[in-house]
Amino acid sequence: MTALGVLANARSWRGVEGLVGAPGVVAETPDGIGGYGPAIARLKAGGVSVIAVAGGDGTLREALTALVAAYDGAPPPIAFVPRGKTNVAAADVGGVKDLAALAAAVASGAEPRRREIRRPMRVTADGVARYGFVFGCGAFERGVRLANAQVHKRGFAQGVGLGLAVASSISAAFSGAEREAWRRGVSASVAVDGGSALAQDRFVLLATTLHKLMLGLWPFWGEGAGEIRLLDVAAPPRRLARALIAVGRRRPAPWMAEAGYVSLRADHLALDLAAPFILDGDTFHAGPDRRIELATGPAVTFVTY
Repeated sequence: MTALGVLANARSWRGVEGLVGAPGVVAETPDGIGGYGPAIARLKAGGVSVIAVAGGDGTLREALTALVAAYDGAPPPIAFVPRGKTNVAAADVGGVKDLAALAAAVASGAEPRRREIRRPMRVTADGVARYGFVFGCGAFERGVRLANAQVHKRGFAQGVGLGLAVASSISAAFSGAEREAWRRGVSASVAVDGGSALAQDRFVLLATTLHKLMLGLWPFWGEGAGEIRLLDVAAPPRRLARALIAVGRRRPAPWMAEAGYVSLRADHLALDLAAPFILDGDTFHAGPDRRIELATGPAVTFVTY
């Protein structure tokens, strides 16, 4: 019986070649988004017990979206092999470096060294539902665009995208020719868990179901039972420097809520947003109806060996 399925971004193929034809391994390298569904159907038909996803956060998003559909919301355990320009999920759920060692461990029936259960967000926009871990708009979307351009232009190492996005957002909000444009934010209406929608200009809106981000970043402090952690900052941001210091220390100040800094947990968010948004490192749009829905998705198990 096949033990390991490997799903690799075509641009993250290195290290997979040696597994092609290996006993107990089925390797797939979908070419483009449309190839993920058929590739996963073949892995499922092969009876794999663990699926290794090799690529970045975008590859993981497309893989999760296809896996949830193919396995009716209960896919087999996933081993994430981080090889993208952003690998934020690996900082939380763990990552596997050696695919050959992974294949040997799975084939031998070894128990995972680490097992993490996470619930990706189901993000529905323009009639399409995707499953991912990090959603953002406003300054975060602008920052990711700048970071992506710098990664491609200057050849930065893989995995630095989130750090560059945050640094770009902070720098532009304080100085530069486009300072006022960044601080004006984007117009968006947000309703939390079926409540009344609040429409306002937002400097940044950031949501995740991960328990940890990379580089020690964690701008969430809200309480509640929901799986989605949300940061919502009104535009223009007031006393931004002081707020950044407080959040960096993970000690939000009492004045922040009145100044438009909100953090909470939820299981459903309904947005009306004309501006583009980021989901796991890539840019998307809401479509003509401007509606975006974020909801808690099914539980997914991540393993490392």
